[in-house]
Amino acid sequence: MLKMKIREAIDNLKNNVIYPVYYLKGNDHFLQHFFIDELSEKYFGSSKKEKILMLPDDMSGKEMVDRLTTTDLFSDKKIFIIRDPQKVKGKASVDLVNICKEPIGDHIIVLVNDDWASRSSFFNKIESFLPQIDVQTPFLNDVKKWAKYFIKKRGKISNSYVEDLLVNMAGDSLMHLDNEVEKICLIIGDRNKIEAEDIQHFSGWKRDRQRWEFLLALGNRNYSKSISLGRNIITKSESILSLLIPLTALFQEMLFYKLKNGTLNDFSGYIPLSPSVKKQISNFSKLFEIIEIENALKFLGEIDKRQKSAYSKDETELIQFIGNVIG
Repeated sequence: MLKMKIREAIDNLKNNVIYPVYYLKGNDHFLQHFFIDELSEKYFGSSKKEKILMLPDDMSGKEMVDRLTTTDLFSDKKIFIIRDPQKVKGKASVDLVNICKEPIGDHIIVLVNDDWASRSSFFNKIESFLPQIDVQTPFLNDVKKWAKYFIKKRGKISNSYVEDLLVNMAGDSLMHLDNEVEKICLIIGDRNKIEAEDIQHFSGWKRDRQRWEFLLALGNRNYSKSISLGRNIITKSESILSLLIPLTALFQEMLFYKLKNGTLNDFSGYIPLSPSVKKQISNFSKLFEIIEIENALKFLGEIDKRQKSAYSKDETELIQFIGNVIG
């Protein structure tokens, strides 16, 4: 099985190495779109960009094969993006594999497989001759490399501490990370280097840092600090509704850890918790009984219902929640 990291594939594009077929494997939609956009920029240049999405749920396998093999007199260059190609069945599936082996025309085919663990016969055949480009949500130790990449892509430089701050703010969401880098680059203008102060003066960073400090205090069962930070957040920058997602994520991850007896693997997909909070999940879990975690999740569900059906004061809701969970 041939494998290729996405940054390696992008470096190939920068060096004018473009292949007729690409196989993206992984569930990070930001990385999928990011690679396809980079490919599109390099392949089409200044000419019209014609990207065609084909879904087996919307068209037959025969229609797909016909589109891939029909010559267009008006446009030579196309990028065909096929999501879930394993759903193509019968002769059309065999034809699609053969087209990927021996591409026809000047267009490019991009196969997208969201399921990293898939073992379909179609992908077994594809993986025998095509390298799989990893578009799985990266582990946290790789997210920092992406922070550096996004900064360099915009013609800026930074240092390791700045990259740590950015990752702590964005978590493992590369889309969030890319957006934050773009905002900060716009703020500093023509200046070449991003400094820690640029991020620390950035209102989004302050808000996120306060949120993570609150979650750390709550996870450590520090009642007075949780009350103090919670009140400060609610009165200055957050609503109880905006806190429901990270609070729910915190207690869900603690519950998963408890149920798996401490064997929880690294987090997959985007979880709205910072690295500083995530790495403490195992320690937090030891401070709570399963029944306490389940009650916390139940209480959060009740807050959500009350907020949607009747008026309730945010500060009161949060203080009652903290009291019920760790008071």
